[in-house]
Amino acid sequence: MMKTWCANARTQEKYSRLNAAAMWQPMLRERGYRSWRACFGPWIGSDWTKVSLHHAGQFFRKQLISKPRHAHPADDQGPAWSHGAQDGWLLFRGPSSEFWFDHWIRDLKTRGVSFIWNTPLERFEYDGATITAGCLNSGALVEADLYVLAVNPFAAAQILARTPNLERQAELRLFKPLVQEGPHVQVSFRIAYYEPVIFPRARTAVVVADSEFNLTLFAEDQVWDSKVDLGRNVMALWTGTSCVGTVPGRLYNLPVMKCSKDQFLDEVKAQILSCESLNALIQEANGGRSLADFTIAKIEVWHEWIFSPEGIRGPQPKWVTTTNTQPYLPSQVTPVPNLFLAGAHTKTEVDVWSIEGAVESGRRAARAIDPAVEVISQYKPWWLRAISAVDDVCYRAGAPHVLDILLVSLLLSAALTIALLLI
Repeated sequence: MMKTWCANARTQEKYSRLNAAAMWQPMLRERGYRSWRACFGPWIGSDWTKVSLHHAGQFFRKQLISKPRHAHPADDQGPAWSHGAQDGWLLFRGPSSEFWFDHWIRDLKTRGVSFIWNTPLERFEYDGATITAGCLNSGALVEADLYVLAVNPFAAAQILARTPNLERQAELRLFKPLVQEGPHVQVSFRIAYYEPVIFPRARTAVVVADSEFNLTLFAEDQVWDSKVDLGRNVMALWTGTSCVGTVPGRLYNLPVMKCSKDQFLDEVKAQILSCESLNALIQEANGGRSLADFTIAKIEVWHEWIFSPEGIRGPQPKWVTTTNTQPYLPSQVTPVPNLFLAGAHTKTEVDVWSIEGAVESGRRAARAIDPAVEVISQYKPWWLRAISAVDDVCYRAGAPHVLDILLVSLLLSAALTIALLLI
């Protein structure tokens, strides 16, 4: 991991093509290896079978070595608070639509922004020099001076493919190889209970480390505002994700991609109930009662997921970085002067697929339009920047990593010192 931290070009060009789980496996015992790779789902938001060493290393560097604490002043939403590294997840006080997106939509509407819902962008009108309109699948045209394509890269690739002259432009032609591996199957589900089921600590995700589907659970009722309606007679509400789509489950020997909905839900229940560590946590916080003692009121998959004999699919395919994506990340600025890109799938200083990468990409697109827009630089300690700069020289010269050179130098120095002492 330190090698990814102490590198620039080497990690982007070499480590980005190495599977993170495979690189760590020889150094860990089986239990440690399974536990470690299980963290990739909830923390990195990716599939451990595909995630790169570069992505994993850079992600955890930002988690563990962050800028000094940031003070948030008091406002109409609450008192002052401080945010630092390793403080845990920042969470809404209720469902994200009601507590976040609806507020933003209302605010943007008051600023004059118009929204067109449930009408996808079909293609761009391109005259060979600039974009003249966006064509919706309803047949309507949306005309503007500037266009920002900030949709998921699968949709972007389809939109651009309908205008071949536009698709061939630099940056834009990267979308086709960028999505070549297909979407990441990260299925959301939720479990409701008739009575409270407590986790020992609030604001903590539980990773079911021995789950074939890389299941992660979170107790929403322990975090949400007490006035949030969990559902009729529902006293505890867990949300969860299945982060690995290609590993066969224990009941039906089928991966998530090939399961029916009933098979998927059976696997989820079996993998949760058979986890001894999870059961121990539940017993600790619930007076010795086991998880099996609590009756499930309902378990359901998020409504967008469609299960069929052809495989699972959803209307909003999720893209994540893999060992085959780093060379194809496009810039926010394109050769078309009035077309810009945004999204965590574009090049950023964050350099990992994350919310922070998406935010930075939006600011970079905005700065390309208005140079007065500030893009906040990523924090990296001076000593890491210095070591990374030295490693860039080593990498371009075909030499080993600077940490390898340093280690060998220390060993030789120690051996020489011992030899001199023995003379």
